[in-house]
Amino acid sequence: MSGAAPFRRPGTPRPLALAAAEAAARPPRLSFLTTALPPGVLDGAELLDLLTGRDNVVSWVHEGRGLVGLGRALVLGARGAGRIEELRRAWRATVYASWWRDPLVRPGTGPVAVGTIAFSDRSAAESVLLVPEVIVGADESGAWMTTAVRAPVGGAPGVGGAPAEHPDHGALLAELLETASAAPEAGADRGRALVEFGALDEAGWRAAVDVTRERMRAGEARKVVLARDVLVTPGQALPAGTILGRLGRAYPSCWTFAVDGMLGASPEMLLRLAGRRLTSRVLAGTARRHPGDTPSRTAELAAWLEGSEKNNREHALARASAIEALMPLCSVVEAPERFLLELPNVLHLASDITGVVAGDTGALSLVGALHPTAAVCGTPRGAADRIIEEVEGMDRGRYAGPVGWVDWHGEGEWCIALRSGSIAAPGGQVRVFGGGGIMPDSDPDDELAETRAKMRPMLGALGALPIAETGRK
Repeated sequence: MSGAAPFRRPGTPRPLALAAAEAAARPPRLSFLTTALPPGVLDGAELLDLLTGRDNVVSWVHEGRGLVGLGRALVLGARGAGRIEELRRAWRATVYASWWRDPLVRPGTGPVAVGTIAFSDRSAAESVLLVPEVIVGADESGAWMTTAVRAPVGGAPGVGGAPAEHPDHGALLAELLETASAAPEAGADRGRALVEFGALDEAGWRAAVDVTRERMRAGEARKVVLARDVLVTPGQALPAGTILGRLGRAYPSCWTFAVDGMLGASPEMLLRLAGRRLTSRVLAGTARRHPGDTPSRTAELAAWLEGSEKNNREHALARASAIEALMPLCSVVEAPERFLLELPNVLHLASDITGVVAGDTGALSLVGALHPTAAVCGTPRGAADRIIEEVEGMDRGRYAGPVGWVDWHGEGEWCIALRSGSIAAPGGQVRVFGGGGIMPDSDPDDELAETRAKMRPMLGALGALPIAETGRK
């Protein structure tokens, strides 16, 4: 542990770690307590500040609002084709077996689990839902804290809850604020970060793009999204919370996320479910920005992107795949015209899709229906997935998979784990990813440059800019 002291206190039970199928059959019992925090208590401190100097953190923050958490009360794990459905069933069973007190009853209060899902059902990476020991949340109505502990034996589960010993929320918040204020400022990194090639070097990745183009020209697929990775060893040990703070300050309009060592700042909302209202954002079609671009240069890039036949075809395929996946699950689906999304490192063609969910379909069921979208896999899905596995040369793990949170009644928010990295061990090496949509007329050099632009958020947070890839792993 670097910086702040570990969150776990002496005598605290070790976190429960269960296979999702086991938890669904014999659900664990937790006790959740949510309390409103006094108005203004976070004035002068951002949510992400509470994580500075810490590892074992979770985060879901957008424009300064959302959820941050520490510790682990419960971890549910699953692999394979049924991983999302297994996690959904396990979480539902856990909620039914647990107790909670939540006077606020707002999105993100009461029982909440955060999750990160492997991109492929063949991945060696485990997909997890994680219940933090403590969550601090903030929305337009104020701030709150939720703690999760083992529930006592006996009594009926549900709202209200049986007595359980929770930490004092006021004292806990004071400790978090004191630690945040005492953490050193994130200044210049000591020593240059080492950036090494991952599964493929640049020549190898260009060759993968060439092979993919030829297979598409032969009619095997219409679009394929290829990714590559680099391995970053920071010049100094960087706790996950410190990396998140840097991402949040540099990319506040993105969703700054962290779950079980997967962290990043994603611009792409897979879905938000509140009541029966669903929102999904599709990003496909990209123009690279460069540090120091003038407004006139940005306007030129925007005009080029909006007029690019290749990028418009790429976006149309991704948009259509999302609409097709949602139609059977929604009574109404609306998709206004696409628009231009401007981010510090890139410009994207974007579409916001909204819908009214039919029946009691929850967020995790929708995640299972949408993933993988054409924006991160390709189309047709099966053919694109096969090409990715055969030419990309790596297991993506949780990169480009769903990441987000779900609450006790199935609502939640999930994005796609883009502009992201995977931490091998606290303070150690980080595997950073970047990808792009390949079309039959793609240029390998241009696609390589796009991956560099998309790696820029994580590389900057790790003190690894400019990129200097030095060799194979």
